[in-house]
Amino acid sequence: MSTALLPLTDFPDRLSPMVVKELRQGLRTRAFASTLLLLHGLLIITTLITGSASNADDTRWMFDGLSTLVLCFIMPFRVSNALAEEVKLNTLDMLMLTRLSCGRIVFGKWASVALQAGLMTLSLMPYVVARYVFGGLELTTELLMLGAKWLAGIVITAALVALSTIRQSWLRMVLIIVPLFFGGFGLFGWFFAVSMSRSFGGGVSAGPATLEIAAILGSIALSAWAIFAFLSLAASRISPPSEPLAWLKRSVHVVAFFIPVIAYWITGEQALLATCFPILALLTVDSLTETLNDVPSAYAPFYRRGIFGRCLVNVLAPGWASGFWLSLAMGAAIAALMATTGGSDELPYFVLAACSVWMISCLIQLLPTRHSNDLLPIFLGLFALVYLITAMFSGLGVIVAKSAGEQPWFLTILPPAAIIGAQSISSGAQRDEFLRTAMLCATAWPLLHLVLSLRAWKSLRPVREEARQLATGPA
Repeated sequence: MSTALLPLTDFPDRLSPMVVKELRQGLRTRAFASTLLLLHGLLIITTLITGSASNADDTRWMFDGLSTLVLCFIMPFRVSNALAEEVKLNTLDMLMLTRLSCGRIVFGKWASVALQAGLMTLSLMPYVVARYVFGGLELTTELLMLGAKWLAGIVITAALVALSTIRQSWLRMVLIIVPLFFGGFGLFGWFFAVSMSRSFGGGVSAGPATLEIAAILGSIALSAWAIFAFLSLAASRISPPSEPLAWLKRSVHVVAFFIPVIAYWITGEQALLATCFPILALLTVDSLTETLNDVPSAYAPFYRRGIFGRCLVNVLAPGWASGFWLSLAMGAAIAALMATTGGSDELPYFVLAACSVWMISCLIQLLPTRHSNDLLPIFLGLFALVYLITAMFSGLGVIVAKSAGEQPWFLTILPPAAIIGAQSISSGAQRDEFLRTAMLCATAWPLLHLVLSLRAWKSLRPVREEARQLATGPA
């Protein structure tokens, strides 16, 4: 009697082929194997030192530092050149010929590193148990901290996947190194502070268990939104004009924006409203850096949905023109929330910051850069340049005004300069007057952007008419 042997496979067929391809390549690289071996070698030494030491708190920071370095920095940086390499080698078109969508390609790049980081996280479990046995730590707290590091790492990975779509390697490295230099120490410091607080008997939170669970669930939800936001940004930047993802991205952002607002109305916790700011910031940058789409098939789905779709096309259609109207509406919603929830003191600074972003977008559309097919690197570069120049001249202006015994009223002309100038005014009445004048001057930029958006939207009228004919014609 013969028995048929089933073929041995490493991954099931139901998994995405892009995930399987990237995961196979990632697990076979020397970088993954050497990182894993080096990490475990150092942790074995650390565990032995911890077991023989009279005070395990002296060596506790070594485990936290090594795990944070690997999960939050070394592993995410493996995708810093993922999509740029595909673009450089002209392999994206070949991947799309296999009926893989841009979203699945981007997800495969991210999921490969996320799964590898998850494998490393699981391999650290024995060391957590050893630290619990030797040091008498809270096992639940240690596991939560390890999970937080993995979660932070996969969010950073998604952000680096989005940045890898920028073709300029020098700009990509600047955008990676500068936040790493300023934010990396903060991330290390946060985990170090939490580790030290656990050493003195503290936990992750001193509040009730329900608040801790709510905070954990909120962090997971915010991380899930951030991963989607970065991956969808990357997918939209490599997708063809006939398959835009603007409506999907913006719809999710709007839903994510109103969830904490509804939760605030139910619970009354003002801390929930703080999550609206990163959502609005990423939505604004993403929508204002989309080029105008002149392909009729990109607008046809809106007209197939009747009057509801014709209303949504004004804010969900691809392009910076409709993106400005959506960012303006959501910015007004945040301003109204701040005015009604006790945040009126910070309202002028929010208005000036929003007008600063719209000012950058206006400059892009007024300069020859408006003809570029990739506005994201131009926006980021011009944003950094404007703020650098504004900070230098604003500092000099404040010094000159102080030496003359006057207030730097001339800084109210530009929104970024007004933010710096307001910090140099100590008197409350004069600062309020300064901020009111600055906000009045800053409104010129959204008004100018409104005019530019109307002109651009009018130029797309023939495209929308053709899209309406496609939607109402025979299938």
